[in-house]
Amino acid sequence: MPLDGVSSNFLCKELNYELADARVDRIYQPNRFTILLIFYVNRVQKRLLISANPSSPRIYLTTAELENPKSPPSFCMMLRKYLIGARLKEIIQPDYERVFKFKFTTINELGDPDEKYLVAEIMGRYSNIIFLNKDQKIHDALIHVDQDISSKREVMPARTYQLPPTQNKKSLDFYYEQKPAVLSFLANAQEASRIDKVILNHVQGFSPLLVSSIIAATGIEFRSHVDQLSSNQKQKLSDKFYKTCEMIRANADQPTLYFFDKNDHKPYDFHAFELKSLPYREKVSSLSIAMDVFYKLQDAERIYEQFKQKLERNLNQAISRTQKKLDFHQRDFVEGQKAEQYQRLGELLNSQLYLVQDQATEVELIDYFDPEQNKIKIQLKPQLSPADNAKIFFKKYRKAQAKYKSAKRLLAMDQAELLWLNSLHTALERSEVLEDLQAIKIELDLFEKPIENQSSVKKAVQPEQHLLKNRLNPGKPGKRKKYYQKNKQKTKKKAKSEKSLPPRKFELAEGITVYAGRNNIQNDQLTLRKAAADDLWFHVKDLTGTHVILTVQDGYMAEPQHIKQAAQIAAWYSEANQVKTNHGGKVAVDSCLAKYVRKPKGAKPGMVIYNQHQTYYVSPKLPNETVES
Repeated sequence: MPLDGVSSNFLCKELNYELADARVDRIYQPNRFTILLIFYVNRVQKRLLISANPSSPRIYLTTAELENPKSPPSFCMMLRKYLIGARLKEIIQPDYERVFKFKFTTINELGDPDEKYLVAEIMGRYSNIIFLNKDQKIHDALIHVDQDISSKREVMPARTYQLPPTQNKKSLDFYYEQKPAVLSFLANAQEASRIDKVILNHVQGFSPLLVSSIIAATGIEFRSHVDQLSSNQKQKLSDKFYKTCEMIRANADQPTLYFFDKNDHKPYDFHAFELKSLPYREKVSSLSIAMDVFYKLQDAERIYEQFKQKLERNLNQAISRTQKKLDFHQRDFVEGQKAEQYQRLGELLNSQLYLVQDQATEVELIDYFDPEQNKIKIQLKPQLSPADNAKIFFKKYRKAQAKYKSAKRLLAMDQAELLWLNSLHTALERSEVLEDLQAIKIELDLFEKPIENQSSVKKAVQPEQHLLKNRLNPGKPGKRKKYYQKNKQKTKKKAKSEKSLPPRKFELAEGITVYAGRNNIQNDQLTLRKAAADDLWFHVKDLTGTHVILTVQDGYMAEPQHIKQAAQIAAWYSEANQVKTNHGGKVAVDSCLAKYVRKPKGAKPGMVIYNQHQTYYVSPKLPNETVES
């Protein structure tokens, strides 16, 4: 867990300075574990976030705009009742514990001065937020803990508040005041325990990050055990420990973010000190800023992954449903192809009824449709007359013929819908930021219903995915008009939100820009609305992918390498980036002028046809510089 006791000590001092005599203006509870207190200090708004989330508990001043639910939970309502308008007098922290006790002064219902306390326990899976009265009795807690959950400490209304149980560790002040040449837990440790574990088990408030920095500064092997250390190494380790204690006691903090690599944009940890033994670091002005950056990026990644998983699950379900429909209609199509056979058998029976004996189970007749006039056996129902048997075949013929026409139409629909869903799945796999996922969801919500119609087959980006119209249930003309108006309003509303999601943008050179759609709606907008007639259009050949537009400003000229880069971008954001390709691992990308790209009537978003194109074979790749991801 990133926040240790040492950092908590400095954070408490920082919050006391920032929120001195602050007035509580608003209180929100954005989710199950998080409370947001909005203070006013000298007419300046400051937002304190407290989270008891077991996976990432935290407390710091934030700049994030968190959602305020329409129906606040009961704990939030109770805090509003007692703390709105209250003044924060001080924040108390027990000796290097991750516990923050906020003391408020307020006016009670009788108009008399009163005191209230809000306790934030930032302790991993045992984290909690607890509200107390002036007698240290618990008003309520975010998470109730009764005897069935913990036999050591109850956190329930009307109970007296107690600090969390100690871990039998000594504070760093205890060891610093003794200050022997060698720390007692190093001098006496004979067990085969790793150095970092021994320090963590004996010193209150130290985190693994801080301990590893102390060990690294001494040059001792990190995995060494205490019983393997020489006397000189133990003394060096003790000296470094005392120097760290001096820095802490002298308030020589320098909040810092730490990275695995110099090119990383997401820190893996933070601390109140600049630990110089860790190579990739960035100093910031306050611990709250460090935590705000750390948790914003962490939350953004978590939200992105959760959103992506949910979207992928919905897409896979839609693909599975469509595939089942396609298989069902494929069986109907195969059955419908027997229509001519049924008609042929019925006509043969009608033409040779005199050869059929009563109650016969089969008959052998001359096949007049066969040039060689071979005989054919026809199975009969003995309980029916020869004429009725012929009628049965004609009935099967009509049924199969109707099934064939219906299945052929529905198969085209299913194939188009499956290709469209696969194009969304490809876009999902190539997504990079949350905006990519939002664009995919907008399209899925708008066009998740199948569309149908038929027309002549033309060369398209993907086969048989065009010429479809929205199906409407039969109804009166008035209701149908109402349906269109209602859905038109919804479409406009969602399309308006979609406009806020810009396409990907790449600056290849001065005056030369490449745009790539995030979803099929943007593909249509780029290709059919925003692109000039002479802009170059790119799309991977015969596979799903995004539309790419290469635009050149007046006075500039696109070089061959720019065209190649645009084709590489189209290959990168396509299905070809996940599948094996021919031509030595190269991907075929078609390109033509935007004026030669057309959209068939009623086609799904992103489905177009084109001509007068040229094919390039390139490797999927993004330019080195991305202006907008």
